[in-house]
Parts: sequence; structure tokens; C-alpha cells
Amino acid sequence: MSLLEKVKNLFGFVPANERSEPSLTTPKPTPAGPPPAAQLREQVMRFVISKLRAYQNEPDTAPVGLRLSVLGTTPEDEELYRVALWANQPGKFQTELTRQLADNYITLPKNWQFEYAFFTDELPESTYQEGNLGLVVVDKSKPDRSPLLARIVALVGQLEQEEYILDSAQKATYCIGRGHTTQTASGRVRTNDIVLLNDDDPTFNSQKGAGNGAVSRAHATIRYDVVQKRFALLVDPGGLPAGGNKTKLIHPDNTIERADIAGMSYPLQSGDQIELGGEVMLLFELL
Repeated sequence: MSLLEKVKNLFGFVPANERSEPSLTTPKPTPAGPPPAAQLREQVMRFVISKLRAYQNEPDTAPVGLRLSVLGTTPEDEELYRVALWANQPGKFQTELTRQLADNYITLPKNWQFEYAFFTDELPESTYQEGNLGLVVVDKSKPDRSPLLARIVALVGQLEQEEYILDSAQKATYCIGRGHTTQTASGRVRTNDIVLLNDDDPTFNSQKGAGNGAVSRAHATIRYDVVQKRFALLVDPGGLPAGGNKTKLIHPDNTIERADIAGMSYPLQSGDQIELGGEVMLLFELL
């Protein structure tokens, strides 16, 4: 090696033909547009709005209930739709749908009902179908002339009344909880329709109501489904495992159904036993 080359090496000079080119990595392109669940949500919104255009500026004949059917052939499809429908935030999709319908001059009644269900084989009979979506529309111009009656009694635990009559013609939603009222996380005061007694109530029986303390103040709700013409159980935050409680349905054939998904409707059949907090058992009967 010549003296000149030694000096170049000493000071870090490298011939151009020996220099290594820096590795260039092509950055991954950023996906354009909203995430898949958001796109799916907008697709469902457009589907519903398009089918309800006949009710624009016609509030007197607007539907009182909508039931969305989704054909999901894989668990991944169903999970994506659950995210799109904000399944973990009950009521949020209905609120946003109400807003978008109003933007299109479609006004639904104050207490209109919205439900959704998943199917893996084929969509059920619907008012409208498009692709893998189906929509059942309940028009209040054709009211249900056969109201459904049911009753709730306590098999284990102490209710304030011996029995509670559920009349679909008078009321669609019946809240179940310990005590008469409680304040929800949003600050709203909730009034229970089916009341389990607190231990400080004058009529509380310590033996009969020994398990009442396991029931949340906002545990569950029984709602009349105007689309399916049946009562169904929905579990409120206090009755979910995250709230430290459990809710189950024991059907007349002795099969047990865990009710642990927020926003999910669990259809009730006559003779069902509703277990609250692992301690209280209510009997649901159609009249």
C-alpha cells in the first residue's frame, strides 16, 4: 500500500467505487380513506336511509321499529359488523342513525326501537333486502292489535310487589334493579319498574331477600320487541361480568344461556327463569 493510500485510510477517505450505497426502503403506503368498520357503518346507514325515503316529511306514518338482519358467513365478518354497529356501546348506532335520518328529513317517533341480528345461512324474510343486509320495517300506521301480556314473579329473592304485569300496549320497556332509582354513569336518573328491595326498606325481609344485595341497581331491562312481537331481555352495565355480576337465562328445557353481551337482545319464552347476580331468580310467564 502506497503512502498516499495509507494517508487516505487514516483520514477515512474511501474511493467512490468502494463506497456502499445506503439501503433504501420503500415506505409502506398509508391506506387511504376510513378504516373498514367505518366504511361498513356508512354502508349500513345508507342502506337504511335509502329504504326509508318514503317517510320523508311524513312523521305521522314513520316506522316505530327497525330490525336489521346481517348475513355474515364467517366469524370475522360478524365481528367487523359488530364494530361497525358499535355493539360495545349500546344505543350509539341508533343515536347516530336518528341524526342522519333527521338530516334527510325522516323523523321517527321518540321511542322508536332498533335491533339487529346475525345470520349465517340466509337472511330471514324482510321488508327490504340488499346484498347481505335485510331490513324489517314496523309501520305505526299498522299497529299491533294483539298486545302481549306477561308477568314477573320472584322464585328466589324479594320483589317489592308479589308480581309485575308487563303489558306491551301500555309500555315497551321495563327496567330491573335493586331499589327504585339510581344515577347512571351519564348522570341520568334511572327509575326501575321491577324493584328488588334494599335491606333498608321497611318491608325488607332479611330471610326472603338475603340475595338481593347481589343485584345491581341497574341490572337488566325487559323490552317488548315490536318487530318480532315478543319480550326480550337486555343486560345493563350493572348486570355484566365487568360490573362484577352475572345474568343468565334458564329455559324450560333446562338449557342455560349466559346473557353477557351489552346491547344484545335475548328473546324470552314463557317459563324462562332469569338469574340475577347468581342469587336472585325471577320467573317470566306469558299470560
